Amino acid sequence: MSISAFIPEPADDLERQFHIPVSTEAFFAECWEPAAEELGLRWVPVFSTGIEITKEDLPEVLGELNRLKEWALEQSGGERMKQLVSRIDLLLAESPRALQRDGTAVYIG
Repeated sequence: MSISAFIPEPADDLERQFHIPVSTEAFFAECWEPAAEELGLRWVPVFSTGIEITKEDLPEVLGELNRLKEWALEQSGGERMKQLVSRIDLLLAESPRALQRDGTAVYIG
């Protein structure tokens, strides 16, 4: 199984096409969860079980993703950390665009 971000109730083609692969469940458990625990993150750990994010939640979620990215850049995990950073970058770039319309939610899970 894998974790991805999408809009559960898309209003148009752009929203229907919104899909970001986040992580496999194994990689999430191996890399994302220990880092999130170490950093005391609140939102990122529940990506594995599923969560809806709204425009109001976005600043806090993006803040946690930025902290996780900074952490990953300081690690010596080679390709694994590069993969983690690239997925975080996708979420950082695309999530704000997906939440332009009032009432939209992005589901990550």
